[in-house]
Amino acid sequence: MRRIAFILAAVLIAASARAQPDALGAVAKREVLEALREALIRRAYAGGVDFSRWGSYLEAHRQEIDDAESTSEFGAAVNSTLRGFGVSHVAMIPPEAAKRMHRTVTIGIGADTRPAQGGLRVLPLDEGSAAREAGLQAGDIITHVDGKRAQQPEDLDGPSDSIAVLRVRRRTDGKTEELRVPRAVTEFRTPATLGELTSSTAIIRIPTFNTGYDPFEIEELIQQAFWYPNLVIDLRGNGGGRVSHLAHLLSMLVPEGTPIGTVVDNATAAKYVEATSGDPSDVMAVAAWVTDKQSGLPNPFGPYPGRLAVLIDGGSASASEVTTGALRETRNARVIGQKSAGALLVSTYVPLPHDFAVQIPFSDYVSIKGHRPEGVGIKPDIEARRTRRGEDPAAAAAITALEGL
Repeated sequence: MRRIAFILAAVLIAASARAQPDALGAVAKREVLEALREALIRRAYAGGVDFSRWGSYLEAHRQEIDDAESTSEFGAAVNSTLRGFGVSHVAMIPPEAAKRMHRTVTIGIGADTRPAQGGLRVLPLDEGSAAREAGLQAGDIITHVDGKRAQQPEDLDGPSDSIAVLRVRRRTDGKTEELRVPRAVTEFRTPATLGELTSSTAIIRIPTFNTGYDPFEIEELIQQAFWYPNLVIDLRGNGGGRVSHLAHLLSMLVPEGTPIGTVVDNATAAKYVEATSGDPSDVMAVAAWVTDKQSGLPNPFGPYPGRLAVLIDGGSASASEVTTGALRETRNARVIGQKSAGALLVSTYVPLPHDFAVQIPFSDYVSIKGHRPEGVGIKPDIEARRTRRGEDPAAAAAITALEGL
């Protein structure tokens, strides 16, 4: 009897060891997937996309999803499935990442990353960050963290003052190295800044339209820029954020009531079908039919009156692309840099069971002159990129374009 009790205890201990804190069972998976299906079919919209095909995509990835044991593995498997739709702004958010979305501080290595084939791709690093000091470089792929496969950005998190042991595949030569990076509490809100390029040209850097966007800060900086006849708006690396924030910025740059574009969602597409019997997925046709356009909002001190230029790159997405297109088409702003991301679907976060969330696109966007940036991006008028020596040809090109030098 004692031996049976001992064996039973051993089995329970082993099972407990296997049951990681983020383990996910078959029932929980089904509940999450069913809620995800409902969100996609009932709420999601993107031009040319049939979200009712979710079931066929799911079956194609069924084994990968069934094999996932942790919440992060499950999230990665579902995201592989969602990529079948071929559009931006549709992604499963695992529980820990969902909790982080509204924070402005985190405990980590001081690096922003995105899931990529083989691990996490490192985005441009701030000067003085722990990751940069340890030798991590933008474009590197983190394949493992503390001996485990790197799948989601939160895999880099850990206790403050601990050491993250990273296995890294270098962007430059593809070789693999091991780096040790200390974790610390990091505030990842980067403030907007206003600087002077010349006595006639100011530059405002807006790093995000998300949680870190401070309307009072932006208003103060734009009002200071009124002293300059030329203003450069730097949206490089700005991946977008809230629609309310981009509308706030445009209210200080575009005259009130100026049409800037058309938002198309399920309700609009349904009205279009009822009126014309047309194709609801033809977002360009729907946008041309719509008479209620998005327009510039009022602000207390009126729009900036000077000449404008906008700096963009491959990291400029979503709200940054709306802003860039609106300023090019309504204010004749020169666009300088590199082609933008082409990720411009208006999206929302929908809570799912077991603390998951999903980002889904609920509307598409077409500019007032009929350009749809989703999937194609915005091409600059003048191409320029930063150099390794710290020079900024894009800013120099903006000065030339605005001052006519």
